[in-house]
Parts: sequence; C-alpha cells; structure tokens
Amino acid sequence: MRKTIVLLLCLLSVLGVSAQKYWDSSRPDHRFTFGVRAGVNFAKQNNMDDGGDNNFRPGFHVGATADINIVRSFSVNTGVFYIQKGYKRDYSDYRGYIKTRNSASYIEIPVLASYRVELSDAAVFQLNLGPYFAYGTNGSLKVTNSIGDESYEISSFDKYDGLKKFDTGISVGVAVVYSNIYMGASYERSFVNVSNTNQKFQNGNILVTLGYNF
Repeated sequence: MRKTIVLLLCLLSVLGVSAQKYWDSSRPDHRFTFGVRAGVNFAKQNNMDDGGDNNFRPGFHVGATADINIVRSFSVNTGVFYIQKGYKRDYSDYRGYIKTRNSASYIEIPVLASYRVELSDAAVFQLNLGPYFAYGTNGSLKVTNSIGDESYEISSFDKYDGLKKFDTGISVGVAVVYSNIYMGASYERSFVNVSNTNQKFQNGNILVTLGYNF
C-alpha cells in the first residue's frame, strides 16, 4: 500500500506541473463522449499483513464508458465493466504440490478524473486517476494437490473461505486516443480487505485496454 501511495503522489506532482504548462480551459467539442472497451488483465491478491503476494492470474475485462468533458483539458470518466480478478498460487508442502486458482468476476464502476493533453489534431494523451467500486458476481476457487485427497472447489465468494463481494479501491492509468481509437494501461489496488478468512488481502490488477469512442 505504501508503494501505491508514493506512486500516486508522484503522479499528482507530475499532473500539477503539467497543468500549469499544458492546461486548456476552452470549451470542448463535445460535452459527452461514449465508448466501448475490452482488454486483458493480470490480477493477484496482496497480503495486507506481511506483504506477501500470490501470483498473477490472466483474465479479461469488457465494458462501456462515458466521458463528461468539462473543459478541453479535463473530463470525468465513468462506465460499467465486467472484469475478472482473483489469483493463482502454486507451492509444495507435506500434502504434495498444491495448485490454487481463484477466478473471481465483478461488475465494476470507475469514477476517474481525466487530465487531457492534445498531442496533435488527431491524438490526445490522458492521465486518469480515481476510485472504483465493484461487486462480485461469480467465480470459483479450485484447490488441487498431487496426492488428490484434499482437492475441492467452492464459490469465489464463499462466506467462510472465499472473498467478500464488495471491493473498492484506486485506479491510475494512462491512455492515448488517436482519432476514435483508444489504447490504455492502468493499475488497480483495493482500499479494503476482500477476504472472508482470517487473513487480510487486497485485490491488485494490471489492465491493458483497447476501445473505440463514438
């Protein structure tokens, strides 16, 4: 969490310097912009107690966005996404070789402040920062071992051994929009403990996104 805070402070500093030099407060061409998005993500859960991490699990996300364009250099970006989170973990102990796969899916709504810089008549750079709010919908937690006597599968959101359904955190990312084509990358990190077990975990997610603006 400390690394995330330092990163956000650095980005805010860059944003403050950039705003003084590259701020355009004129009226935008369109008050609202809508788009569709899809991409891949790499999710894992970070241990809040000892800093230990699980391994990244690949997944995907898809959704629709809406930009509320305040001025040419600033917008509020929101939308609705279906997004896969979770984690994977492989290790060995007295039970043999243990494989854990958690495929937790959420409906997620980001609310991002978006700073814009026009690179050319057709290209715009974006720096996006803000909270997200997510609710778990489905998924499974699968545990298997090489011996085979302790393998099981439960819901990702099992109330005893799974995840809490509500997740909220911070999202930070960059993007370039060329004409109507959107290309972006972002990182998400939970504010809250998402585990129903006696351990405390936060969701982390790296996203690479393509899209189209209408």
